[in-house]
Amino acid sequence: MKASNNDYVTISLPRATGKEEDLVFVGLNGKGYTIRRGVSVQVPRPVYEILMEAQRQEQRKEDYIRRQQENAARSAVTVGL
Repeated sequence: MKASNNDYVTISLPRATGKEEDLVFVGLNGKGYTIRRGVSVQVPRPVYEILMEAQRQEQRKEDYIRRQQENAARSAVTVGL
């Protein structure tokens, strides 16, 4: 069954910075989607949801690393290093 236009979302991923790739690959149910950063494209809603979950996971990772660094800095001050 082919998706209707309502099942698509227009997205534009931010341009690559530093070590990021210009292309983002998403695989879904045996089909691959390659999305160029900085270009508006229409993708099926499940592909959009995969990209948004990846973004949320990246933010969680960055938050975790920041908290660990803050905890380590507080511990170093407490010990007197």
